[in-house]
Amino acid sequence: MNNLKKLIYKKSITNELLNIKKDLIKACLKQRIKLNPKLAYNFEVESKHKNYLYNIFYHTSKSYLNNFTLHDVNFKLWCYLSDKNFHKGRWHNHLKTSTINCVIYLKTQNKGINFKHNHREINIIPKENDLLIFPNFLDHYPEPSKKEPRITLNLEFRCKEDAKDIFYRR
Repeated sequence: MNNLKKLIYKKSITNELLNIKKDLIKACLKQRIKLNPKLAYNFEVESKHKNYLYNIFYHTSKSYLNNFTLHDVNFKLWCYLSDKNFHKGRWHNHLKTSTINCVIYLKTQNKGINFKHNHREINIIPKENDLLIFPNFLDHYPEPSKKEPRITLNLEFRCKEDAKDIFYRR
């Protein structure tokens, strides 16, 4: 695929987050305090809204992608939080943990995310309340915030099909 952007889907879910966003941010900040804030930048977060968020992720994925079948429903909700205590990032992918990835942007601080694949690289600057969906094989690097918190939620689906079959148009 020549166009890397065709593998990344973005949708605003402002209306869906309207009544729960403050609660999600509060949960991320509170649960991070229980950990060492200087080390806790990517951690599993407990939220009563987890199933609701996964439902949004599922229906959005079904509307954009080729057919897929979930391998399991053992869903986890991860928080990536960068601020003055932690502001390092690194290139990574999700080949070992998922097939379809989702990031929900709660607080962006105008920081983007870099993607690279097949010697191509792009930068996307999501807005708050945006949801991004992309395949497990895309290397990516979230731009950390060095001051105010940048908070994202990360969700993953493991599917029976390969990510390339799900994301590449036939």
